[in-house]
Amino acid sequence: MTSRFHHTPRSATGFAATCSALVLAASLMACEPNTANRGHMPDPERVAEVQVGASNRDDVELILGSPSSVAAFDSDVWYYISNKTEQIAFFKPDLLDQQVLEIHFDEAGTVSEIRHLDQSAGEEVELVERETPTRGKELTIIRQMLSTLGVLGRDPLEGPPGYDAETMNR
Repeated sequence: MTSRFHHTPRSATGFAATCSALVLAASLMACEPNTANRGHMPDPERVAEVQVGASNRDDVELILGSPSSVAAFDSDVWYYISNKTEQIAFFKPDLLDQQVLEIHFDEAGTVSEIRHLDQSAGEEVELVERETPTRGKELTIIRQMLSTLGVLGRDPLEGPPGYDAETMNR
């Protein structure tokens, strides 16, 4: 009796090539840059409606909306901030574009200055890596474990409990 179906063994190299192609395609898709837009930059036409010396806080909020941020130490400065970043996989994002609209108000709440800042106006901030010194002894891990059990609750160099070196040496 002959079989109508003829079985051919699957090629191991064909299977490996297919798997390799799928892994390569998945890895290439993972390396596609992810672009993110954050913040809100008002349209230039809307910004032109804000007049220095004439517009007040309510006018600015009505025309441009709420600011992205208000200066921490001077509530008379409003910021509208937007930026565009690009990130590939797990690497640090790259800043592609950043725009800041800075609006200053005088004591009466009237717009006194409007400034446009871009990425070139930014400054790199250098962090200070100092450590605050702490008082006390640096204990080894074994000493820490034993002191939590009460075995080394006191300093063994001070003598047994109730021992006073000054009174014993008299």
